[in-house]
Amino acid sequence: MAQRFQAPVEALSSLGVIGILGLATVFGLTQWQSFQNYGKAKRFSVDKWDRYMMERDSRLTGNVNRQRCETEAPKAFSTNSAWPLEKPTIQ
Repeated sequence: MAQRFQAPVEALSSLGVIGILGLATVFGLTQWQSFQNYGKAKRFSVDKWDRYMMERDSRLTGNVNRQRCETEAPKAFSTNSAWPLEKPTIQ
């Protein structure tokens, strides 16, 4: 009679623990990213225009993930330019 292959049952419990910890890590990271983005999903395929809008939102609200619905910008936004101010040098 031929011997049958015996699966190492002891390894299944440790593999199960590793799998559960891996899933818990993925779930935790997803929840943390959602918490940091105020409930929004992580951004993928961000192009130049999206980066420009994120920078504008950051200057308006202090966070790249928040936006304002007001039609007029706050007064501080008039001097809050994306370009650093340089003093002209006269030679």
